[in-house]
Amino acid sequence: MEKEASAQSRSEAPDLRGYIAILRRRKWTIALVVALVVGSTLAFSLWQTPSYESTAKVLVKPINATQVVQGVSVSSILDLETEKGLVESPVVAALAAKALGGGTSADELLRHVSVAIPANTQFLEITFSSPEAREAALGAQAFAQSYLDFRRKQATNAFATAAQGYQRQIEQLQTQLSTKQAELASAPAGSAAAASLQAAVNSLNSRIAILQAQVAPLLAPSVDPGQIVAPAVVPTSPASPNFVRNLALALTVGLMLGTGVAFLQERLDDRLLDREDFEAHLGAPVLGIVPKNSGPSSKKEPPKLSVLEDPKTPAAEAYRTIRTGLQHLTRKEDFRILAVTSPMIGDGKTTVAANLAVVLAQSGKRVLAISCDLHRPNLHRCFGLDNSVGLTTVLKGDASLGDVVGRTGLETLRVLPSGPTVANPAELLASSEMERLIAELRRTTDYLILDTPPVIAVADALVLAPRVDGVLVVVDANKTEREALSFTRREIEQAGGRIIGGVYHKFDPSRARTYQPYYQYYYSGKYFQDGEAKRERRPRRRSTRARSHENIWR
Repeated sequence: MEKEASAQSRSEAPDLRGYIAILRRRKWTIALVVALVVGSTLAFSLWQTPSYESTAKVLVKPINATQVVQGVSVSSILDLETEKGLVESPVVAALAAKALGGGTSADELLRHVSVAIPANTQFLEITFSSPEAREAALGAQAFAQSYLDFRRKQATNAFATAAQGYQRQIEQLQTQLSTKQAELASAPAGSAAAASLQAAVNSLNSRIAILQAQVAPLLAPSVDPGQIVAPAVVPTSPASPNFVRNLALALTVGLMLGTGVAFLQERLDDRLLDREDFEAHLGAPVLGIVPKNSGPSSKKEPPKLSVLEDPKTPAAEAYRTIRTGLQHLTRKEDFRILAVTSPMIGDGKTTVAANLAVVLAQSGKRVLAISCDLHRPNLHRCFGLDNSVGLTTVLKGDASLGDVVGRTGLETLRVLPSGPTVANPAELLASSEMERLIAELRRTTDYLILDTPPVIAVADALVLAPRVDGVLVVVDANKTEREALSFTRREIEQAGGRIIGGVYHKFDPSRARTYQPYYQYYYSGKYFQDGEAKRERRPRRRSTRARSHENIWR
């Protein structure tokens, strides 16, 4: 349980090397996503109608007549956000449409204009877009000029309104002045009344003079709403589509999306991560890691005996490592009768069983390999033997072991094929005859290797599991899922079997999730020098069979 928790923690929080390994392993997924995003962006960019943009830069000046007269500061007069809204208003757009000849409505023009306000300035940048470069420049210039014309007209009207207000006040004061002057003329000279009237006349004259001074600039105003400091020019290249920008953005988004998809795939991938993950879910040590290409290249070919055909290869060395681990376990306990199985069909259990039998025989041990896969027998093909008779023949009592056991090119290796198929394979393997056969062979062999069917496919392996010393589980490093392995372990243990180890088969060093440089170096064969040792040939098919149970080793 601690190993499983450790493996789960490690898979949930991988280190930097783990992240890099995921990216390397999912590189084709990332490349595909990037290609799709970049390709789609490129196609969309090519499909787009080119659009040209031209910008006119306008300096905005305050024109509020009353505030100018009162001496209010420019910073408190101007509201550039309001001016921006004015440029984008239907009123200015109508003026611009008239300036352009009236061929386009104001609403249509507004869809092509945009206004920007540079920070801490009194500028408005008026941009107009159009499929034609010249129209873009004309549109930007028309909006800028129409905006200034509208503000100038606004200012003129404001000044006129303000002047009229002052003029009415002056006229009212002049009327009052005439009245006071008439009263003063009729008042006795030197009297108190005359003095009071004279003071009123003087006050009215002063007020009228002040108002006339204030209204003077309003009667002949110099209106300056602003100016175009950077006229719109005809653009030489379209603003959109911008291929460089679009492709750079697509590449960035594609990489981010591809990386996300890669990590999502990794998260949803239930396959075994690595050797440590395999051991955690198996509950037993991994005795060996067999690289890919160690099996047959097609289903029509027999399983490959790498230890005989390619003795100086990583695959052959892997089987020798399995032998060493098995011999180490045997020194502690009696593990001489082994069942080799796997979770699913195609994991390579027969290949492992055949090669393991060979390497054990090469160490001088007497080994008997029995094909207990009565559904899809394949062990006999490894050694070129006939399968017309075999285990089923012996168990049904139609022949003795010595009559059907096959010899190989190795003196200490014998193979018992499965024999003809039967209707009740599980019952036959669970029979007392099978139990008696195993007990007899324990006395005459050093190692008994049973090639059993996959656990998830049929129950045959579970029948034999409690009758052997240990079970060796073979998994496909590229496709076996954790749930399948956990199910296999649970079924074997519930049946009373004991798993003593596992074999990581068809391992691809390039897909290693940890220690990839080590795996690639070791399993690439660089350490091995091909041709130094003479290769042993695959055992030839032999028709000679031992005649009795007692002399199968003679």
